[in-house]
Amino acid sequence: MSDLVLGLDIGIGSVGVGILNKVTGEIIHKNSRIFPAAQAENNVVRRTNRQGRRLTRRKKHRRVRLNHLFEESGLITDFTKVSINLNPYQIRVKGLIDELSNEELFIALKNMVKHRGISYLDDASDDGNSSVGDYAQIVKENSKQLETKTPGQIQLERYQKYGQLRGDFTVEEDGKKHRLINVFPTSAYRAEALRILQTQQEFNPQITDEFINRYLEILTGKRKYYHGPGNEKSRTDYGRYRTSGETLDNIFGILIGKCTFYPEEFRAAKASYTAQEFNLLNDLNNLTVPTETKKLSEEQKNQIINYVKNEKAMGPAKLFKYIAKLLSCDVADIKGYRIDKSDKAEIHTFEAYRKMKTLETLDVKKMVREELDKLAYVLTLNTEKEGIQEAIEHEFADGTFNQEQVDELVQFRKANSSIFGKSWHNFSVKLMMELIPELYATSEEQMTILKRLGKQKTTSSSNKTKYIDEKQLTEEIYNPVVAKSVRQAIKIVNAAIKEYGDFDNIVIEMARETNEDDEKKAIQKIQKANKDEKDAAMLKAANQYNGKAELPHSVFHGHKQLATKIRLWHQQGERCLYTGKTISIHDLINNPNQFEIDHILPLSITFDDSLANKVLVYATANQEKGQRTPYQALDSMDDAWSFRELKAFVRDSKALSNKKKEYLLTEEDISKFDVRKKFIERNLVDTRYASRVVLNALQEHFRAHKTDTKVSVVRGQFTSQLRRHWGIEKTRDTYHHHAVDALIIAASSQLNLWKKQKNTLVSYSEDQLLDIETGELISDDEYKESVFKAPYQHFVDTLKSKEFEDSILFSYQVDSKFNRKISDATIYATRQAKVGKDKKDETYVLGKIKDIYSQTGYDAFIKIYKKDKSKFLMYRHDPQTFEKVIEPILENYPNKELNEKGKEVPCNPFLKYKEDHGYIRKYSKKGNGPEIKSLKYYDSKLGNHIDITPKNSNNKVVLQSVSPWRADVYFNKTTGKYEILGLKYADLKFEKGTGTYKISEEKYNDIKIKEGVDSDSEFKFTLYKNDLLLIKDTETKEQQLFRFLSRTMPNVKHYVELKPYDKQKFDDNEELIKILGIVAKGGQCKKGVSKPNISIYKIRTDVLGNQHIIKNEGDKPKLDFYKKCCNYSYHIL
Repeated sequence: MSDLVLGLDIGIGSVGVGILNKVTGEIIHKNSRIFPAAQAENNVVRRTNRQGRRLTRRKKHRRVRLNHLFEESGLITDFTKVSINLNPYQIRVKGLIDELSNEELFIALKNMVKHRGISYLDDASDDGNSSVGDYAQIVKENSKQLETKTPGQIQLERYQKYGQLRGDFTVEEDGKKHRLINVFPTSAYRAEALRILQTQQEFNPQITDEFINRYLEILTGKRKYYHGPGNEKSRTDYGRYRTSGETLDNIFGILIGKCTFYPEEFRAAKASYTAQEFNLLNDLNNLTVPTETKKLSEEQKNQIINYVKNEKAMGPAKLFKYIAKLLSCDVADIKGYRIDKSDKAEIHTFEAYRKMKTLETLDVKKMVREELDKLAYVLTLNTEKEGIQEAIEHEFADGTFNQEQVDELVQFRKANSSIFGKSWHNFSVKLMMELIPELYATSEEQMTILKRLGKQKTTSSSNKTKYIDEKQLTEEIYNPVVAKSVRQAIKIVNAAIKEYGDFDNIVIEMARETNEDDEKKAIQKIQKANKDEKDAAMLKAANQYNGKAELPHSVFHGHKQLATKIRLWHQQGERCLYTGKTISIHDLINNPNQFEIDHILPLSITFDDSLANKVLVYATANQEKGQRTPYQALDSMDDAWSFRELKAFVRDSKALSNKKKEYLLTEEDISKFDVRKKFIERNLVDTRYASRVVLNALQEHFRAHKTDTKVSVVRGQFTSQLRRHWGIEKTRDTYHHHAVDALIIAASSQLNLWKKQKNTLVSYSEDQLLDIETGELISDDEYKESVFKAPYQHFVDTLKSKEFEDSILFSYQVDSKFNRKISDATIYATRQAKVGKDKKDETYVLGKIKDIYSQTGYDAFIKIYKKDKSKFLMYRHDPQTFEKVIEPILENYPNKELNEKGKEVPCNPFLKYKEDHGYIRKYSKKGNGPEIKSLKYYDSKLGNHIDITPKNSNNKVVLQSVSPWRADVYFNKTTGKYEILGLKYADLKFEKGTGTYKISEEKYNDIKIKEGVDSDSEFKFTLYKNDLLLIKDTETKEQQLFRFLSRTMPNVKHYVELKPYDKQKFDDNEELIKILGIVAKGGQCKKGVSKPNISIYKIRTDVLGNQHIIKNEGDKPKLDFYKKCCNYSYHIL
């Protein structure tokens, strides 16, 4: 073999890489690979905008269909004559009892077609569930009013009383604030429309039953959600009508996914009986209990499962109490259960099955497993009444359920969406049915059984290539964030094998969190908790020691562990945990030799040197305890409290962590090999699901290729301890730490502990450690030094050196995709105007203060008013209102008031006026002008945009913030300067036939001219986001490596925005090479690069960060050009 070790630090948006020679300790390679994390939130804006466009399109389609209905019925033929000034709500109320003209009827029906309510509220009301989303209480109040009124009557009342009916607003009545929302179910609008039409039928023979039915279909009709988009004539693979010609019953069936081990089988519903039994059995087999075998027997597992199934209410606490009673032990003696993010116990409890037993029309106990599994499949796959009804008829074609039972199942599904919303298990029913008997008969968990039965998955590439298929490996990892990180890591493993050959060892550390924001929050939470505990401990110590807020600095001199001792003293409630005696802060500070910090469980057993394995104790008690556990030692010690007393104290403590409690109270015999092995695995080996998937897949791959590469996945906590012991500080300001961590991970495989943990280290007659090599007794501190000692001389010094840091390579995932968001989705109106110092009319984007009566609305108004009130359109186009209405209100009403505590706080003069007189109105002689609720103003000059102006519009309508895609770099031999051509996503058009994005040569050449690129300039290369470029001063020979972000400042030629090579952003005013100057305040680096004496090179890197200079990428840029005659469309994402 090669004697090489590969270390990988797999994060959420990074992979650190470190390769070293395990014999010599020589560092062969180090780099940090950076990529954007696969955050689901990244798609939220895109998805929301797409939903908005669909909503608008459907609303427009309903209006078109309504127009056709009136035309075909001969009621209205010229819609341009329909008045737009009539109040539709007044007409709707009138139409309930009085005759309407054809024009009035159209206005009323059109108003309801535009705003037809929310259909899912109908589903909620079916089962009496009013707690839907954020609407809960308001919907309930609206529903109560609907018992006696129509939506139109309620809306008209609100408009007449409050001057508002749409949206979400708050009113004040009898001194109490009351929130109103214009939310009503679609069924209520349907009932109102039917009443209006039946009334009009009495007056107008053209209103036939067919007319009424067609209108109600337009009003309430919608595509079946489980059919998806498309139809028989317009097929799409996003809907049930597939482009292959196949027509599916339900689109969601294809999204379930297939079983890893039986690819022809769908994954089971988590709510299925089989999945629930499998999950609970797996949890039970993971438990460690105080029996002779340390595991539950088959009989005990059967008893537990029968108990869980037959209980109405069940949670982890209740289940563990039952297990403890069954075994005649304490709950605290049960170990090995899963814990959630709040450190609370988790265990499966047959929740779905127990809930289903509450069904009144079905006797679930009499249903066979296959029926329960199939029913769970139906209720997981479908969420609405129609889909559930159809699926039950399809899956239970023999008529297993009558209509009454189906109706109850529909209501049951809605009431228990949280259970069925948990979606799909990783395994199929077929696989779980093979594993369940094994789970009963043995104490093994699923992964062990799969391996024993030879069902461990192997990749199809195993026999074809020595490289690993990263896509296949990550099929079992269902978290997209983790899957993306692992795919990047496997690419690196393949590249490393290709460059360096097979490795002796591959050691991996995986991210503790599965989300970038969660990771940051977790780090911040831990840091805050640590700081809070340290601060509280120091404050308590100072108060007791000298009555002040701080201890004198002198007490820490020559007492390096005092801060840790004080923190443990605080944690332990100021007492020694071995004797139970109180520890005086004066004794702790003034007589330091009386007290020691002890490892609760010997370091030789746990390899855990964290605070969780440490206690502050009297030195005499520590020496007497020796290398035993508290359970083994306390009852035999002369000057100690009993283990029972320790147990009671520890259980009641709120300050001690769960892990520390477990260490203090363990009753396991640490002289046994299997016990030591368990502690080692817990503290050194990462056993999480995704980690095991990666470990097993790599091991299987290397085994299939008969390659003797040992793979291990270590816990991040252990590598953190190594960092601390070796004094290597971690700074997250740059990306260097990923590579440093990877080398620490690689080196961890060569520590003494891997040699020593195979041997018995403790002589229990002497209660001391024995050095294997010399046979001499050694102390715990000496052992710690031996175990955690760096495996190579100068290794730690090398990692700390500036020379080493400067040699770390970086590699970034380059974003060259073209189907990205092309612009900000906000649509802006524009106006021509002279504003401020403008000497001629410029095009301005209009801004809008949506609610001048809110505090934020007033704050925005006054900011513009003080700076330049001529920016308001009203100031220019309606000066009488501005001068005679708006400005007098500002003069006569306060903008500050005293709150309940007598403190001066801001207030809104417009709101004060409204409270006295109602809405502000435009100036008129009679004082009855239109109400003013918002104000428009000239915001900023129109910059980069997409023109979406409708026909016959006098003013431009635009999309702003057009996103850049790439930059083509040219060199002008005449001037000796580089020229930059920026392309935006919006410059591309989508070719429907091929599904590709293209640009016409004519458009490209137009952009070339606009960007100031000479027709004779020579094409050099293309830069995408995160490409590396080297900028060199040809005179001074200074050079600097940058990350390219985008072509920027479109109104200035040849400017680019750059990012640093080794970190996320530049510091304020950071110095660059002299020819580029310094970075602006805020860390933005926007520089013009069309200068003499500048050379620009593109640097291409592989995943290992190896650099290759690119001076030229060809004679012309790589682009798909199209001819203008073809079928293209803009593709706005």
